Amino acid sequence: MIFFLIMLCVLYVGRKLGWSLSKNVLYSAPIVVVFSLCLLWGAGLAFGIHSLIRWLSPNIVLRILMGFGVGAYVSKPNYGLVAESTIHGDAMPRHVLISNLPLVAFIAASIAFAFLP
Repeated sequence: MIFFLIMLCVLYVGRKLGWSLSKNVLYSAPIVVVFSLCLLWGAGLAFGIHSLIRWLSPNIVLRILMGFGVGAYVSKPNYGLVAESTIHGDAMPRHVLISNLPLVAFIAASIAFAFLP
């Protein structure tokens, strides 16, 4: 139950932080900074959820739905921030990078953390 409530807070706060990060930094910063922040966002989220799972030991349903499901949702910092039809063609590669790189980093880091003792 505690894991569920914590993950609801992660969902709410993570969405707000992701939108703020996207609006204020990711769409205007140099691409190297964007790449680094996206990797850090996804891997940091994976580490936090992995730590919560190890600490609270939720059942498998909560791990998958509330742990990895919320993590995958929050790992896309710009999800729902802008309508894709309003993005100009020259900005689309950056938008796709911001949408997909943190998710890939979250999945890769989650797999890596699963093999830690």
